[in-house]
Amino acid sequence: MRLRSFAALLAMALLAAPVWAQEQRGSIEGVVKDSSGAVLPGATVEAKSGGSGVLSTTSDSQGNFRFPSVLPGIYEVSATLSGFKAAKVGDVEVKLGSIKSVEFSLQLASMTEQVTVTAESPIVDVKNSGKSTNIRAEQVEMLPHNRDFTSLVSQAPGVNNETKSAGIMIDGAAAAENRYVVDGIETTEILGGLSGKNVITDFVEEVQVKSTGYPAEFGGSTGGVINVLTKSGTNNMTGSLYGYFQGSSLTGANNPTLRAVFGHADQAEYHTFPKDSNQRFEPAASVGGPVMQNKMWYFGAYNPALTTIKRHVDATTSGIPAANTHDTTQKQQVQYITANVTNQFGNKLRTRVAFNNSWSQTKGQLAATSGSEAPTTDYTKGTNFPNWSRELT
Repeated sequence: MRLRSFAALLAMALLAAPVWAQEQRGSIEGVVKDSSGAVLPGATVEAKSGGSGVLSTTSDSQGNFRFPSVLPGIYEVSATLSGFKAAKVGDVEVKLGSIKSVEFSLQLASMTEQVTVTAESPIVDVKNSGKSTNIRAEQVEMLPHNRDFTSLVSQAPGVNNETKSAGIMIDGAAAAENRYVVDGIETTEILGGLSGKNVITDFVEEVQVKSTGYPAEFGGSTGGVINVLTKSGTNNMTGSLYGYFQGSSLTGANNPTLRAVFGHADQAEYHTFPKDSNQRFEPAASVGGPVMQNKMWYFGAYNPALTTIKRHVDATTSGIPAANTHDTTQKQQVQYITANVTNQFGNKLRTRVAFNNSWSQTKGQLAATSGSEAPTTDYTKGTNFPNWSRELT
């Protein structure tokens, strides 16, 4: 009951000042016919997901049916009509922005028969001509990546992470020509055109990379569109507790660098600066499940990233005047939070309210390893960078 109350309160809080989101769904559509090819109106069609309930509709006068707003996942689609054998198609994989077409051919059934006809799942999306690559959560676990979702994008064909272009290039377009969408919200950095929001890969359900042929709602992009969907709750109660550590004790010594000899600008030397002492720790937890079975689900995750860097610069190690000796410390923290509530109010109405936060703070500045700064330099400055988004679909 406490979890249900928490999820209900979360939904009301997220509904405050919502922003309507862009594409965050897929679709399933098709037609129901008999064995002769004649259309069958009035057939009951259901789409079932192991985690998020059942959608139901009825074929129209032309035998057509459609589920226009389906959360990405694996579905079993079935069709039944009195006097006909039931039919089903299993493992229909719905991805972000995809339209899966399913066709049923129902056979007449005798009074004593009860037979289910199983068809093959559609593999190709025959409705969209655009070129896109979808990377789902189960693939994320197997692919090499770092902590941010942008490290997954280079797994798509035609995508490279180029330092000379300052970021991700899709089909040769410059990094600043892409658009980034997280849970339906535009998160492209206004000034540089790069990703303006970090999302931990452990929070990600699916990353879609659109390179060509994307719809008009993504207009303004001359490169690609990176569309991210965070994880949602299901009918199964799940949770996790984990952590990450990274530190200077796990890395090697610094490489030598070429620098000017202090007091002799016309001379150069190789010098190995001492390694900074740094530690990064990320404790994390997530929980998700049903508020009401087949009707309402919640998911939440918290992952702070806490980093401490210490740097010592003195005359002995840097060859500089003793007056320029510095001991400086910088503390960084990023508060990664994702939370969402998904509701299925009826067969044709499903909503999702989501909140994503990556607020960051830096306290203190590090002295230059060269020791070239003035002894009066103020290293106590810091910055705060609020960064959050909220959406309703």
